Amino acid sequence: MELLVRNMICSRCLKVVKENLESLGLEVKEIELGRVLVNLPKTKHIDLQSIEEALVKDNFHLIYSEDEIISEKIKHEILYLLQNLPLTLNQNLSEYLSKKLNKNYYSLSKSFSRSEGITIEKYFVLMRVEKAKELIEYGELNFSEIAYELGYGNISHLSGQFKQVTGMSMSDYKKLELKPRTPFDKIL
Repeated sequence: MELLVRNMICSRCLKVVKENLESLGLEVKEIELGRVLVNLPKTKHIDLQSIEEALVKDNFHLIYSEDEIISEKIKHEILYLLQNLPLTLNQNLSEYLSKKLNKNYYSLSKSFSRSEGITIEKYFVLMRVEKAKELIEYGELNFSEIAYELGYGNISHLSGQFKQVTGMSMSDYKKLELKPRTPFDKIL
């Protein structure tokens, strides 16, 4: 049985989901971000509600609709881009996603908006700003270098989006003793 799982974004997520499913008595055959292939035990009946309950305690959820499936694929592609800096798209995000997911951008955008209540572009901005916060916290790069790493043409574009999302400048954020961050899987 194939299970599609929301909020799997890292290697630790793979481990937690695998452990949760195995604790139910399921045999995990394959696991990757967003997808798990399991064998159901022959001696014990396990339904989807039991599986959902085992996953939800760690903020994972089964995906049922086509819109949710597409939305998770888009999130994984964006997360991949932000984990492999510098972000160098040879085309714009819409072309990149269309090519990667083999669907036209209009249908991807509609599915994402229906599932998440936000556009792909706004989600991408939120993710880039969150990544900028992470890079600021590391203290290894100056603001111009962070803008470059995140694929911005100039620092003022990043600065404007950062202030719009967080309500403060990047400099003010850097001065904070406790820097508020949002885990990537909690952005939506």
